[in-house]
Amino acid sequence: MKNIFLVGMPSSGKSTLGRQLAKAIGYKFVDMDELIERLENQTIPEIFKWNGENHFREVESKILKQFSPNQKLVIATGGGVPCFFDNMDFIKANGISVFLNVQPEDLFKRIKLSDANNRPLINKSSNNQALLEDIKKRHETRLPFYMRADIKIDGSIEVQQLLWLLDEIKEKQS
Repeated sequence: MKNIFLVGMPSSGKSTLGRQLAKAIGYKFVDMDELIERLENQTIPEIFKWNGENHFREVESKILKQFSPNQKLVIATGGGVPCFFDNMDFIKANGISVFLNVQPEDLFKRIKLSDANNRPLINKSSNNQALLEDIKKRHETRLPFYMRADIKIDGSIEVQQLLWLLDEIKEKQS
């Protein structure tokens, strides 16, 4: 079976679901943000601060395009990966894409509860209304890219449900 690319907004659950899915199907899990941090020897906020968003997006795209088809990988992409260059075209041509669709209000709650501060485009310290509006705007902008995914699921889906959907896709490809 092809590689599986998980796409969606930050805090949509790509890494959590990705790890569970990879374990369930015997694939290796790759978190693109963690991979970028290791390869660049900087955190994502540091990359943004010292090299800028354009550099980060170029690194993201370069790393994405190094994944060969059929490596038995579940890849959690960064939230912006599908939205730059021709990354979504690459994802669709080289694997099965799964969009974890979480509503902005739920993303807001998850982000506020998270200890992580590795999302340089989301300012957790801004007031709640400004943060929610920023998330809504970013979600709306990215939605056309995410909606091109092969599978679109609610962000609260369980691994077993996703496995069933993947089986359907696999049958159609046979």
